Amino acid sequence: MRKLRLTGIAAGTIAAMIALPAFADFKTDWNELIAAAQKEGKLVLAAVPGTGMRRTMPEFFEKKFGVKLDVVVTPSRQTAQRAIREAAAGAQTIDVFSTGQSTLIRVLYPKGLLAPVKPLLIHPDVINNKSAWMKGKPWFLDDKEEYMFRAVDLVIPMAFVNTKYVDPKGFQHTNDFLDPKYKGKIVVYDPTRPGPGANAISYYMKFLGEKYVIDLIKGQKAKLTRSRRQLVDWLAQGRYPIAFAASINEIARLRREGFKIAAVQPKNVISYDAPGSGVITLLKNSPHPKAAQLFLNWIMTKEGMKMYQDLEGMPVTRLDVGRDGLMVPETIPKAGVKYFDTASYAYVVGESGKLFGKLKRLLKR
Repeated sequence: MRKLRLTGIAAGTIAAMIALPAFADFKTDWNELIAAAQKEGKLVLAAVPGTGMRRTMPEFFEKKFGVKLDVVVTPSRQTAQRAIREAAAGAQTIDVFSTGQSTLIRVLYPKGLLAPVKPLLIHPDVINNKSAWMKGKPWFLDDKEEYMFRAVDLVIPMAFVNTKYVDPKGFQHTNDFLDPKYKGKIVVYDPTRPGPGANAISYYMKFLGEKYVIDLIKGQKAKLTRSRRQLVDWLAQGRYPIAFAASINEIARLRREGFKIAAVQPKNVISYDAPGSGVITLLKNSPHPKAAQLFLNWIMTKEGMKMYQDLEGMPVTRLDVGRDGLMVPETIPKAGVKYFDTASYAYVVGESGKLFGKLKRLLKR
């Protein structure tokens, strides 16, 4: 027994001796990366309207690393168009882009405007911490599993309602939304444009059929908007007390402000999960490559993911940060429950695109 004990101690000592040089090498590489990022001075992060990252993250990041973080907020479509123009001119101004999967998979990725993220990851808390991640490693959406980091995985309720005006218990079946008493009381993020509205309504058309979508949008005289903020403001005011494809971080804002907003999910259709605006990627030929690499490594650490979750109000794909403080807990995936993943690469480039094309034709008749 004593011999085995000594053998165990010796094995542990050898493992520790091997680990120490590796850690020392990382610290050297990490400090060199920080120094290189400081020479560049800053990085530019593009995000969608409603993002919480511009609140405290820039100040925190600059204080921690001595690198300025500029957060530019514009709709995904505009950011993508800007990236395309700048790439053509050879003058990219954006480093990192946090958005939804559609813009990346359908627009920027096919044009070769994204750079690989996975090869840039060096932090051991990110690459050597299997138990921390939902998938046992950082989750990448793209077919090569190295370009689009899925920071978020959230369950999307079919709708949100303002309980001051609508009883959330009245939606046990999807047909309940078609009740004549709700005509003119529904707002939907525009499903004829790529984004959360198209993602949601295409999904329900897949499972409920074309007639249901026509009855919901046209028959119920649903109001379409391309403004995330306007949609939830109308929901809060009660002008449109039923909202489809609402921004989760905007719903979180309403709840913080005291509005009684409930999530509703009819029992006859399964929920789907998506990353919301939580897909983080690197633009090709970014102007501050070392600062971008530093940010990408840091944001995937426990510290970075916790801050991201707190600011964005969406559950991240890193499990060791906990779920405390989320204002929309209905979006947290439940263990053992199978959801339909509308952000899978195969679905987005395949069936989803066909559904979206059909949806646009239906709604423009």
